[in-house]
Amino acid sequence: MDSGVNIQFMGTRNFTRRESALHSKVKALRWAMENMFQHSTCQSFGTDCKELIAMIKELHAWPSFATELKRIETVQICFPDFIMFHERAIKFQTF
Repeated sequence: MDSGVNIQFMGTRNFTRRESALHSKVKALRWAMENMFQHSTCQSFGTDCKELIAMIKELHAWPSFATELKRIETVQICFPDFIMFHERAIKFQTF
């Protein structure tokens, strides 16, 4: 969300296969943060992954993700009002 509480959506990118789904979510968060820094004033990031939120709160408690979390920590400096929140997964219905 931007400072006016308007939801900002952004496309995604194709990543190479990661070790786990959680690794992919960490990589996607970093990519989103880097792009929002360049293209928006967005400070809030939502996810359906509670583990990812826990990782952001306790960066050093996840040693197997240390390299990627260090990169997120570096990018996070650019977001003085950084907020990470949980939202339920959206289920799409096909017709």
